[in-house]
Parts: sequence; structure tokens; C-alpha cells
Amino acid sequence: MKRPSLQFSVPCLSVDEKNGPPTFSSIFYELPFPKFPFKFPGKGFFIANSWCNGQGRFAQEIKILKPDKKTDIIKTGKQPFELKEETTPFMAVNLFQEAVFEAPGTYWVEITLADSKGGLTVELEYPLVVRLADKA
Repeated sequence: MKRPSLQFSVPCLSVDEKNGPPTFSSIFYELPFPKFPFKFPGKGFFIANSWCNGQGRFAQEIKILKPDKKTDIIKTGKQPFELKEETTPFMAVNLFQEAVFEAPGTYWVEITLADSKGGLTVELEYPLVVRLADKA
């Protein structure tokens, strides 16, 4: 077993997987909302992760944490995957619906990886700024 690397994590509003490799559009680093609390409408948003350069059975989990970095507002739960060879990556595209952002602030995306022995490691953590949209 060889522990994989997280090749990328992409938050976006749209993913097209119909014509070959996925195409991500409306990639974001912040979310401006018209009011708070705000429940994400419609189709929600996506986070796509790609794991590579590893071999064995693993599980990923994605959490969106409140600004306190302790309380999650939404999470995927453990998502098992297997890398049979180091040169073939695994991609997980997750749809987040029903996320409620109570107030503006810096929320956090946390990506964890568990190996077959249950060892859990935070592989990546990045900020997601949620703010009041500018009035036109």
C-alpha cells in the first residue's frame, strides 16, 4: 500500500461529465450571498477531488466547517475508493445541497484521507469566504 497525494480539490458551481473528462465551470474561492442565513439554492455546488500516485484502499471525507473550524455545516461521510496502480488517479465529484450558511465569515473546506487501517489524516484545508453580496 502506498498513500496517495491529493492532486487537486476544486469548488465550483457546475460540472459537465458528459463529453469525456469532467469540465468544471464557475470555480469559486468565495460565495457572495444576498442575505443571511442563506440556504444554497437549486443544484447546490460541487467539490471535485483527485487522488493520485498511490496504491491500495482508502476513504476520503469532505467537510465544510463553520468559522470556528470545529463545527461542520455539511459533510460527505467516508467515501471509499481504491487505487489499483500508482499511475491511474481516482476522481470524486461531490454535490453539496442543502448547505446553510448562517452568517458571513471564513468557512473551511477540510479534506481527510483514511487508509485501510483506519488512520485518518487531514490532507488539505482551505478557506471559503462567505460574504454579503455587493448591492448594485
